[in-house]
Amino acid sequence: MKDFIQFLPKEVINQIAAGEVIQRPSSVLKELIENSIDANAKKIDIIVNDSGKTLIQLIDNGDGMSFNDARMSFMKYTTSKIRKKEDIFNINTKGFRGEALASIAFVSQLEIQTKNEISPVGFHFFIEEGKIKKEIQINMLRGTRISVKNIFYKFPARRRFLKSSRIEYKHIINEFYKIILAHRAIIYRFYHNDKILFSFQKANLRDRIQELFNQKKLFPLSIIIKEKKIKIEGFISLPNHSLKKRGDQFLFINNRCITNLFLHKKIISSYDGILKDLRTISYFIFIDVNPNLVNCNIHPSKKEVKLEKENVIGNMIQQEIKNILCYQYKVNKKDFNDSYLFTNHYNSFLEEFSYKDQRLYLKKWFHQIKNFDNDTFFMKELSNYVFQKKNIKTFQISRKYILFSWNNYFIILDQHKAHKNILLNFFFKKRNKKLISQPFLFPIEMKLSKNEFFSLKNIEYDLLEIGFHLYFCNQSVYFYSTPENVHQNILNKIFKNILTYNFIKGEKNNKEILIQSIAKYSAITYGTKLHSRKMESLIKDFFSFKERIYAENPTFFVLKKNFK
Repeated sequence: MKDFIQFLPKEVINQIAAGEVIQRPSSVLKELIENSIDANAKKIDIIVNDSGKTLIQLIDNGDGMSFNDARMSFMKYTTSKIRKKEDIFNINTKGFRGEALASIAFVSQLEIQTKNEISPVGFHFFIEEGKIKKEIQINMLRGTRISVKNIFYKFPARRRFLKSSRIEYKHIINEFYKIILAHRAIIYRFYHNDKILFSFQKANLRDRIQELFNQKKLFPLSIIIKEKKIKIEGFISLPNHSLKKRGDQFLFINNRCITNLFLHKKIISSYDGILKDLRTISYFIFIDVNPNLVNCNIHPSKKEVKLEKENVIGNMIQQEIKNILCYQYKVNKKDFNDSYLFTNHYNSFLEEFSYKDQRLYLKKWFHQIKNFDNDTFFMKELSNYVFQKKNIKTFQISRKYILFSWNNYFIILDQHKAHKNILLNFFFKKRNKKLISQPFLFPIEMKLSKNEFFSLKNIEYDLLEIGFHLYFCNQSVYFYSTPENVHQNILNKIFKNILTYNFIKGEKNNKEILIQSIAKYSAITYGTKLHSRKMESLIKDFFSFKERIYAENPTFFVLKKNFK
């Protein structure tokens, strides 16, 4: 009878093995950046073309390699990180198995240019199918430049399984964000299709999170378990009811971004019973433990790790998050009584306010109602109060107005007009300054008609000045970032209305029309339910401007209390 079991050919073995580590362009990028980090790079430039399918290039100013090290670097199971088997249980570097560069070399056209501090010249290697095709000496500074071209070019079946450029780009940015969250002492520049998309300087964790995800309300988390030498730190957020997407959730162990279902469930369950809409929770948690408690060698790309003391760490994180949340939402007896009395006195007023004519019914309860928007002295006193008051008790009426108390007055603030004024003041006060933009994880495409395309093109410079970073191509516009006060979810709504104007290039009032439209259609709409924190934030923002540009009057009413 014929035998059927046989050894796989060497080239098939190599192809299967390469597929374990290098699954798509983002896998290449991850491995290259991690190598630069291990080489103590302080600056890293990343150049990507066609979402990594045709080129991924990385330039660093790290330690570089000698001639012999460079020749061995792309050979399988060659590594500088492990000398003996005991080293496997004390991993302090990103890479250690010696598989990544070998896999990359096998599935792409690879070029390595490198020079260390000792070598008088650098070396340039051209590698295909894992073999050196050419090597030359070059002049260069210390560091390494690696170019990965045409991934899977000799494996059409593998290349066909790559997704669209948009999806592959998403994966690349996702890997990039994970690394720059953990390694914030490095300067990064990221180019895609010859355009610079990101430039990151050194930053602390809070600033980096805000740069990447525009997370404003973050609560610090810090735990130290001295006897077990475990340190846990990071930030958590409250659920964001305005978000339709899942929250940003990142867990790091020894600065390696990992997936751990047990710890994730512990974190999410910490909110259960206190807050709802848990899907939109964001967390950025870093666990620093002794490397011998972590096994990174159970997954080809090290995304999953086995962690000893997992239950202890999970319980500690869960308890600390519960403590943070309880502190944020604690209500003492005095606050409860004050709130109850306030509600009790005005309960019927608040109920009937929804149904009766505003001015007519208010006069029944108060003997003075006046528009104080332009009363300078009154505004100064009220602004000082708002600025100094730490916690302002607020009520929302009919999902249109915000009510709060001050001395012998009640202030009723129109939420839509107030927010519109805040946006107008923000843009007009900073019109000659560089505005902070919030970058998107992925560009947002908006298809335009021919007239809309040219109309928007006519105000491209004005949009850039305001803080919109965009790119025009094939009768579409791609948005890469927006001003910090404009959320990406309402971009379509804003520009649908902006494009009703036919902008002419060079018109003096272009920017003013633009700002007015952005403020109008970005402002909180009537019917939007607001959290107490959001109402307090609106009050503080609105009354913080010394000189106001009013969108509409009256924006708020002042009512004198009259209880006898």
